[in-house]
Amino acid sequence: MIEEQAIRGKLLISNVLKLTSFEEIKNGENNNQLINIVEVLNESIEFVMKSFPNRNVNVQTNFSDMKIFVKANNFLLDVFENILFNATKHNTNKNIEIHVDISKVVINDVKHVKIEFKDNGIGISDERKKTIFQKDQKMSINSRGLGFGLSLVKKIITQYNGKIWIEDKIKGDYSKGSNFKVIIPTSLA
Repeated sequence: MIEEQAIRGKLLISNVLKLTSFEEIKNGENNNQLINIVEVLNESIEFVMKSFPNRNVNVQTNFSDMKIFVKANNFLLDVFENILFNATKHNTNKNIEIHVDISKVVINDVKHVKIEFKDNGIGISDERKKTIFQKDQKMSINSRGLGFGLSLVKKIITQYNGKIWIEDKIKGDYSKGSNFKVIIPTSLA
């Protein structure tokens, strides 16, 4: 329990530092560069697999050879790690299943990449979906999160001119898992 609390405290401090750093970048110059989203996703998946060595985590992907570039920065890794970490941490199943899909979509004549993170976890109620990305939200007594991760994720995605939202993995039944959807404009490379 002490080790888990130390890890949570470290993550909280890290997230606060990232939020501060992110605000400084947002108010200063934009340091975005071309980043291959597939490489970042693969690195994030590897991190999550190493973070839960005693859990049976199966992450399936459909993007092994794809090269899709977006204008982003090093915070993109935090976005993917946070989503995958939460999908694993908030899962009470013996076998944790996460499916990551990438597709290309056009929105208002702009090419985007859509990344979907579908899990078989505890799911997120419709009421909770409305506040989950808010930094100052009040956590319930049963909530085990620190409250900063998804707020930071939304800020980062917004900085990339993207969007993030949550849907039920199985429409109408949130208890069957979540589907975090992220869209980011692509860049030609």
